Amino acid sequence: MILRIGVIFLAGIFLVFSFYGCDSCGWGPTYPKEKLEESIVRICKNEYKIDVKVHTVGKTIAIYLPLENLIDFSFALTKDASEKINNVILSVSRVVLSTDAKIDFYCIIAHDIRIPEIQVIIIKSVDDVKRLLLNDISRGEYGKRILIDMRMNPQSQKERSVKEIFHRMRLDPQWQEQVMNDFFRSDPTMLGDIGYWEGRFYVKDITKPEFLAEQMASRLKIDFKENKDLSDNFFLKSVKGAYLEKGSERYFSLEVFAEPRWFEDLESSSLTDKLLQAILNIAAHVMHVYKFEDFNYIEINERRSSRMVRISKGMLEDYRKKKIKFDEIVR
Repeated sequence: MILRIGVIFLAGIFLVFSFYGCDSCGWGPTYPKEKLEESIVRICKNEYKIDVKVHTVGKTIAIYLPLENLIDFSFALTKDASEKINNVILSVSRVVLSTDAKIDFYCIIAHDIRIPEIQVIIIKSVDDVKRLLLNDISRGEYGKRILIDMRMNPQSQKERSVKEIFHRMRLDPQWQEQVMNDFFRSDPTMLGDIGYWEGRFYVKDITKPEFLAEQMASRLKIDFKENKDLSDNFFLKSVKGAYLEKGSERYFSLEVFAEPRWFEDLESSSLTDKLLQAILNIAAHVMHVYKFEDFNYIEINERRSSRMVRISKGMLEDYRKKKIKFDEIVR
């Protein structure tokens, strides 16, 4: 679900300029890695009166932010929630830009304490923040690099289902927690499973390729909002991005399900081509701007028509440079 957040999270980032210039002065890091988590908690509390919890996994730092009024009746972020999330992002940015800890990504997990099953996840690349501050990328491009999503908390859904099974099995209550801890409370393996539930972080060390896979899916959702040629012709039902390894092969998989808006277009191959081409354009752009090379090909599966396009790394770059045309790839 794409939230109606706009550019509110961009505003505070530019205040980091002043802090970054100041925090980076001196002979050592302003926020030593030994006090990384403590520093974020302290800044949020002392400067913004916001209570957060912080957890680090590898080169990823996660910040849990409970709020009393996260979303409104239309499932949009409230003004108060947006301001608090923005202040937390500002605090985290200050710290990760002035620490000797190696942090590649940070993740904000916000939920409404009235309905903790719903969470907002925001994932940012530290390198993207640096590039924005150095004017190496535009605000618009930076906005598309942020992963922002609202979803049901995966762990809450899992535990609810398991507890229903326990109830049907009439499992002794003293064993329920042990079974839950042993088999159903494990660290996530995918970005879609990230969250915070009942006092525990469910966070993984985010890798660059999986971040790029999710970003390509996110950019397509954005395109469906901004590109009338797509939105006027399709309903986007779902899009999933993944980075997979099979033996010596490494590749990106993009699975898209989009329904034509008009009945007469159900069998239109040219319309499907338009969708596939839009996805290819996004993939070529993302691989180029991140200079990512560790993959063999990109595979796009359009579920409705069961069409699949597979394009090698070299062909994708030739396509971006307009050395080959879309028709040649399809053939």
